[in-house]
Amino acid sequence: MTTTNHYINNVDHNISSEKNLVEDLVIESIKFYGHEFLYIPRTLVNLDEVFGEDTISKFESSHAIEMYIESVDGFEGEGDIISKFGLQIKDTATLSVSKRRFDEIFRKQPKRAREGDLLYFPLTKGLFEITFVEHENPFYQVGKNYVYKLTVEQYQFSHEELDTGAPEIDDIGDRLENDNSTENYPCNF
Repeated sequence: MTTTNHYINNVDHNISSEKNLVEDLVIESIKFYGHEFLYIPRTLVNLDEVFGEDTISKFESSHAIEMYIESVDGFEGEGDIISKFGLQIKDTATLSVSKRRFDEIFRKQPKRAREGDLLYFPLTKGLFEITFVEHENPFYQVGKNYVYKLTVEQYQFSHEELDTGAPEIDDIGDRLENDNSTENYPCNF
């Protein structure tokens, strides 16, 4: 005799009707309460195996996807700071995106949301870099994880190539590339 609810099995992976229902409700709620973002995957050009970074990476495509902004009171983080390096804007946010919707949009690459990829938010006309991807929160509701929680911060341009095919994103890259005085400032237009 089981002590948990015997109508909903949280462990058996063969029983999928409850899991599909919960996943459909998660997707519907993100579409209802969320915003459209453009997801811009990073293309590695010359990965440095020692430091684990690519100083000349490219951004060659963008894909529209809905995400829920969890920090509804505005951007979090340290805010605007004046330091010896000039004005630094340390705005961060937490976003949720459905794993199934992500897989539908990116059938080949990337297999999941990745740190270093960019997001363009049309409402603020800002670029954000994904700094952390949490893939186990909330923790196995009805035996499955349905969302990625993305921690993002405003993107610091450092001469990466932005050729995504979306004019609003490519224009940001062109303006920053041609204006050397803004290379240390974030992309918030």
